[in-house]
Amino acid sequence: MTAFVDAWRRQKCAAFDLTANSSARRTVAVEFAGDVRSVYANANLSVYSAQACNARCAFCVEELRPASRGVELATQRKAEPDDARWFGALERALDVVQRELRPSVSYTGGEPSKDPRLPRVLRTLAARGARKRTVTTNGSGLLDVREGQRVIDWIAGTGVAHLNVSRAHPDQDTNARLMRYAEGPTLPQMRAVVDAARAGGTRVRLSCVLVDGAIATLADLVRYVEFARSVGVDNVIFRQLMKTDPRTVTPNFVVRFSDRKRVALEPLLDAVSTDARFQFVQQIVGYYYYVEVWRLDGVDVIFEEADLARLEGTKRSAPRLVHELVFHPDGCLASTWQPWDGVLLAAPASPGT
Repeated sequence: MTAFVDAWRRQKCAAFDLTANSSARRTVAVEFAGDVRSVYANANLSVYSAQACNARCAFCVEELRPASRGVELATQRKAEPDDARWFGALERALDVVQRELRPSVSYTGGEPSKDPRLPRVLRTLAARGARKRTVTTNGSGLLDVREGQRVIDWIAGTGVAHLNVSRAHPDQDTNARLMRYAEGPTLPQMRAVVDAARAGGTRVRLSCVLVDGAIATLADLVRYVEFARSVGVDNVIFRQLMKTDPRTVTPNFVVRFSDRKRVALEPLLDAVSTDARFQFVQQIVGYYYYVEVWRLDGVDVIFEEADLARLEGTKRSAPRLVHELVFHPDGCLASTWQPWDGVLLAAPASPGT
């Protein structure tokens, strides 16, 4: 257990110092098509599924990221339809980053559990020895059958370390209203998913956004953790709705909802600190995010706050430094969630171009 630093809670990502308090404290030189870049040693590679999400969450991060830069989601979702070209580009990207960096890898979206490419993606990541693999999903397709077995069995059977399932509220109807879809797993289905994941060595985490009128108070947090324990989950993350830069953001429905319904995380953390039921574990200071980890009744409880304006400021101050890697639906590898910005490996050329 590490010592708590109160100044980090107050300053959050503004306290980030790569060499002094980051989780890796160093960078690694990686060559991308002849261009050598400094990459944060604990960088994550996100494989961004081309499968559109079947939910319409008013707090959708996928919608928020391009909006923070003044563009629509459709602008960054151009997809490579040819499997051979797309998987060829993925394997090329893995070859490059695995050689010097060997990052953790997340399969995200969109909605990966509905992606026809899922089994092959998971097999490819496993075959290349990708480290600490994670799948992030709204859970709707985990019991679907693809290539002869359930999606959850593909996840557990290919050595995925963590399965993040987004759920905004324990109550089924309230969750459906908040996430704007009716396909969320029921409690029996969640238990089946957790049992299958655990049997294969995959740890399930429930991911919950803090929303005024839903999960917003310390009592709400405790009830949510009790719900997680009831379905066999021992890992929960609560996220403050992301902040954006008002100078660059396009105020779409997600931005407006976030600004209206955001629950401040810091007062909740102050309440957690004085509640004897919680035990402090650690803090993580990132370049645009801040994380605290606590433990409650055998459940790891993580709290996260992120600021997309800070992310952009960090990129402007150190444009050659790569903090994260994103493999896009069009087949390019970039250092941002926009496939036209920070391109490290270009998308495969279409025939005839």
